Amino acid sequence: MTEETTRRVRWHAGLEGDELQEGSISACTVPGAPNEMNLADAVADFVKELSRLNVELNGEAPSETVDPAPAMIGTNLAYVVAEVARMLRESAETTGSAVAREAAWRVETAWLAVLAGDIDDVEQHVAAEAAAR
Repeated sequence: MTEETTRRVRWHAGLEGDELQEGSISACTVPGAPNEMNLADAVADFVKELSRLNVELNGEAPSETVDPAPAMIGTNLAYVVAEVARMLRESAETTGSAVAREAAWRVETAWLAVLAGDIDDVEQHVAAEAAAR
């Protein structure tokens, strides 16, 4: 994993840099956050970072690997992604926001694709899963 990818994922969770910086998921889920369009954009960026992380952990074409070596995912990274999903679910519960509920689903679906280790394009996978719902 590159330092840049780790930094961006942590930034979205409010654990790196300015936790309320516009564009981060943490800023979009605080009470009174600006609007749901910002949240959708922040989640799209987070899923993009998970897609980049997927390539860093699992290679350019993980589906073509016959016997993949298991990627080591540290507890810090697992915590960050779980924290982002929790923030989104909590935001959905407290605001009744369908956008936040969908955002939580997108983050969890993207993370599961990374963990599966055989998905080539996480963003495309999330889009396909969303269309199938």
